[in-house]
Amino acid sequence: MEKVKLSSKGQIVIPKAMRDDLHWPAGTELVIRSTATGLTLTPSTHFPKTIPAEVRGFLAKPGRTLPNDDEIKACIKGRLKANDNASK
Repeated sequence: MEKVKLSSKGQIVIPKAMRDDLHWPAGTELVIRSTATGLTLTPSTHFPKTIPAEVRGFLAKPGRTLPNDDEIKACIKGRLKANDNASK
């Protein structure tokens, strides 16, 4: 455990050994969250959030037809039903 001091500007320095262990180079963007016991820092995501329609077919094989939204919903519904039946 390491101790750090909060500066008058509300800043802290994360010890170099910890930054190295976490692979956080200078310029790493972090998300800070308040928890019941203190604060949690995690690196921000490298990719922006997307919706399925934005990435639909991204990994499709050439010549393969993509399912439409109704087919996808039916597949999801079928898998959920199978999971429900398996847990009974």
